[in-house]
Parts: sequence; structure tokens; C-alpha cells
Amino acid sequence: MAIAPVLAALFALLLCVQTSAQAALQVQVDGLRGVARDNVRASLSIARRQQDPELDAATIQALHDQAELEISRALEPFGYYRPQITSLLQPPTESSPDWRARYQIDAGEKIPIAEMQLTVVGAGQNNDEVQALSEGFPLRRDSTLDHRRYEHTKRELMEQLRNLGYLDAVFTAHKVEVDMATYSARIALRVDTGPGYVFGPITFAQNQFATDYLQHYLVITPGQPFDPAAISRQRTALSKSGHFREVTIVTGEPADAERPAIPLHIQLTPFKPNRYRGRLGWGTDYGFGVQLDWTRRYVGKRGHYFNLGGSVVEERQRLAGDASYTIPLDPLSGGSLEIAARHESKDLTFEEVDLDEGGESRIATNIASLIWHRPNRQWSGFEFRHSIGLSLVGETYDVFEVLFGNLPSRSQDDLIDVIGPEAYNTLAPDFEALVPRLQLNFRRSDDPLYIRRGDFYNLELLGTEESFGSNTSFWQARLNTWNILPVGDRNRLLLRSAWGYTDAESKTALGINFNQVPEYFEFRAGGARSVRGYGFEELFAADTITGGKHLAVASVEYEHEFISNFSAAVFLDAGNAFNDFDDIDEKLGAGFGLRWRSPVGLARIDVGFPLDDAEDSFQIYITVGPEF
Repeated sequence: MAIAPVLAALFALLLCVQTSAQAALQVQVDGLRGVARDNVRASLSIARRQQDPELDAATIQALHDQAELEISRALEPFGYYRPQITSLLQPPTESSPDWRARYQIDAGEKIPIAEMQLTVVGAGQNNDEVQALSEGFPLRRDSTLDHRRYEHTKRELMEQLRNLGYLDAVFTAHKVEVDMATYSARIALRVDTGPGYVFGPITFAQNQFATDYLQHYLVITPGQPFDPAAISRQRTALSKSGHFREVTIVTGEPADAERPAIPLHIQLTPFKPNRYRGRLGWGTDYGFGVQLDWTRRYVGKRGHYFNLGGSVVEERQRLAGDASYTIPLDPLSGGSLEIAARHESKDLTFEEVDLDEGGESRIATNIASLIWHRPNRQWSGFEFRHSIGLSLVGETYDVFEVLFGNLPSRSQDDLIDVIGPEAYNTLAPDFEALVPRLQLNFRRSDDPLYIRRGDFYNLELLGTEESFGSNTSFWQARLNTWNILPVGDRNRLLLRSAWGYTDAESKTALGINFNQVPEYFEFRAGGARSVRGYGFEELFAADTITGGKHLAVASVEYEHEFISNFSAAVFLDAGNAFNDFDDIDEKLGAGFGLRWRSPVGLARIDVGFPLDDAEDSFQIYITVGPEF
């Protein structure tokens, strides 16, 4: 007899025997939902071993026999102690070759709490806040027992006690009794609070600032209940001062007393005193530019600091210089006194007024200011900031030179004689004004870099009178708003507006309207954050050269995130600067853009198309940073 065919037959027979021994098993749990169902399936041995290749009929039957007990125990943490369980095990048949285990479960009613006792002993038993925690303990008589909630409330009580300074608080008894005869539960808790710890003396390790100045940043006072979270808040308050690159708070050994006091030792590492920055860049509004900046982070021992900066950009050869000196008044809340100076100048040429020839002038503005920054506040979900300022403003420019600078000096003198000194002074003003100012700022947002829901309102009121010693009189209100709303999970709706109103006299010379307001305070529209589709500040009243008395700009934008961190946007902008409400020459611009949520803020590139007459058929805008 041949051996090979015999071996093949034996191998086939062995394979058939193994296949019949490996029983396929289906497990079905009905009647439960959510975490209770998940816990039951995780507790069922028959479900855990469902894919076990070693399963046989005897093992499946044994696992099925213990399933009801496992289900009952799995439901007890949820407070179900009387479940009704119907179990069924079906062996394989010709029509269904798998084992089938099915469990129909009616969890029943949760067991009620018949008695709840919470006893507090130790130093905290007479503390009003501890008593309030005891009286407000969530587990009560006649509520139902849920062991998960029971454990959660215990942990929460311990955390609350430690936040009140009872760092050694422990449960000396914690017992849950279940009486199946009466189907009720009894809970007995006993808490020993131990001593109530407080904050002790606070010392600083540094040699840069006066101690009494640093104490203005303290959110902790010696003697208050020791709260670990307060240490984190204290570290944040000192870090936000802008003085220190590292803040370390070390707790010392508590003093042995009825209320042990834990001293704090605050180690401060200041930033280097000087910060220098230089930037070379390009922007759609200003073209190429250079900016230099020097900040002296601290002057003396009381947190004074100053900043000196300057910039020059391609657009109209703009030059700006700023200097400021800040004196903290209420360091923790942001209150300060700022002494500031600013110089700003830019070209005004005959091309700017659409002439084929002429001359040029510089609009030069000098401002010296004293600004009282009031402490920051929280109001109805908004961060509220406001400041009061007084500025001495001087400004000069010469439109006569722009119009007739190409003529010889003698011809210019003759023209001045013809138009008269009053008209000439109108064309070449020399403003001097003492301007008080009030600024209110409201801001709230769900994220500092990429805002999905947020609101911003900035209102500024300013002006002057000749009775203040100024040579002109005007009053002005400015309002800027942003509203950002989420639309579904991947879209945003952005609404923006800018409004301005000026009460001021106007004069006419050579058919040109001149507002008796420094050009620094006049309005223009157009640009990346104004009416897109038009050049930067190219929109203003047709009868003027420098700008308008009023402003009305509104924008609506819809943004859709098409892949993670990238969005596409479409927008419609409208508005203009103007002098007369009966003559608002509203300009419309529309377009589309791309957004990227970069690590340093939102990067935007927009293409705007003017829907009315404009110098160019489209504009490209690139901006980086949050909307507000």
C-alpha cells in the first residue's frame, strides 16, 4: 500500500476534527445602552473570550452559566441591584453553524439612598465654608446610589477642603451598605480635616526691584487659607508683568501652630534690561519699509520703562517716530501713566491731487501726550479697558506749494497777493491744538490667535476748543467693531465696521474744501482693513485733498475651512470717507481670499476687486495676525 495517500487521508481527518472542536461564538447583549452596556460587555467572560481559538462546547457552557452573576456585578456600580436577566444559549445547527449567547437585561430601578451621614471633625468642623460644603454635599437621602458619582463627590470634597487650606484632610470612614431586603442603601462618611494651613510670610529673591513695588503684584496675602491654585495664579501675575523671564515659587516648612503658616519664597530672574528689534518687510498697504525699536524694560526700582522706535515706509515716504515712558500705578490690573511723543510725516505731491505738474509738501504732525491707562476690568464676559488722555498736537503742510510749486518764487508771491492771505492760510495751515481724549475698549474671544466666536468694540471720543488755547475747534467720535460668529463646525461669519463723525468748520480756497481739523484726525478709506479692492487710503471726499470729516465702512465675510488649518473666504466691503451726509459716494469692493492658521496667528491673502471706479482693476492684500 502506498504511504503518501494514507498520510494525506489522516491529515484531512485531523483537520476536520480540529475544525469541529473550534466553535464559532456570537454574543448579544440587549436592553442596555451607553456606559452600562459597555461595562457589562467588558465584564462578561463569554464576550471577552469570544474569539478564543481554544473554545469548545464545555467551555462555552461554563462561561454562559456564570454570565448572569457577572452581569449583576457589572450593573452594581450604576446603582442597579435588582436586574432581570433572561439568558439563552443556542448550540450550532445545520442552518446556523455558530454558538449564540443572548442576554436580555432589564436593569430595573436604581437603589435609593435611605440614609446619608457626613460627619466632619478636626479644625474645620466649625468653619463656615466647610459647613457649607457639608450642607451642599450632592449625595442626599432619597436620591439614588451611583457608585461612580459617590467616588467623584468624595474626590471633589477632598479637593475643595484642600483649596480651603486643609491639606491633611482624610476620610477616616467611608462605608456604603446595601440592604437587599428593604432595597435601600446607607452611606456613612467621616472626614477629619486636620489643621487649617494658611499662607505665611512672602519673600522675594531678586535685586532689581523695590520690594514694596513687587508687592503690588501679589494675589496672595499672608494669613489667607493655603490654596495650591493660588500659587499658580501668583506665578502668572508676576510672569505677565513683562519684567521676568523666570518665576519660581518655593514653599517652605509650615510653622508649628494651631493654624500652620506655610512661607513662600519667590525667586525672580529678570529679563535683560534692553531689547532691540529691527524689521525689514513689505506690506500691501505701505510697500517696503524698515522699523527699528528699543525698549528699556525697567528704569529704576519701581517698574518704569520706556520705548523708542522709528519706521520709514515706501508709500508716500512715510516717516514715524515714537517715544514713550510708562509709570505703573496699579501694576496688577494694568493701571499706568504714559508720557508719549510722536512725529509722523508723509509726502503730499501734485500727483496725489491728479495734476500734471506742481510741487510737493510734507504733512508733518507732532504729538505730545499724557495718557492715564485705567485698570483693566471684566464686564459681562468682556475684557474692558479704557484710558483718558491729553495731547498737544501741532501740524503743518502746504497745499499751495503742491499746486504751484513748479512756478518761480515771484509768480507764487503774485498768486498769494491775488488770492489773499486768508485763502493762503487755508491752503497752508499751521494747526495747534490741545486735545483731550477718552477711549473705551471691549473685547472677548474664544482664542487669542484664531477666533471662532468673538466681539470687539472700540469707541474713541476726542476734540478741542479755541477756549483751550487751540487755534481750531472740532469734536470727533470714532467707533470700530468686529463680530465673529461660528457657522457649523468649519465656517465663520465675520462682520466688521468703522464709523467716524466730526463736528468741525470747513473753509474753501481755490474751489477746494479744507476741514479745520488736523489731517492726522481726518478720515480716509480703502485698504486691507477698510474697503478692499481699493488702494490704501485712496477713498475720500472728491472736493478735498487731505481727507473727510466722516467715515462709514462695513464689511461682511464668509469663511469655509476646506482642509485642516486652511480656509477660503469671500467678502463684500462698502463705504467711504465724506464731508456731507447728503453726498456719500459709497464705494463697493468684493473678492476672495485664502487663510492659513499659522503658529503666530492667522495669515491672510485677499484679492479685492473694485465694483466702482478705481485706479487699479484689483488689489492684493497680505496680512498676518488675529482680527482684533
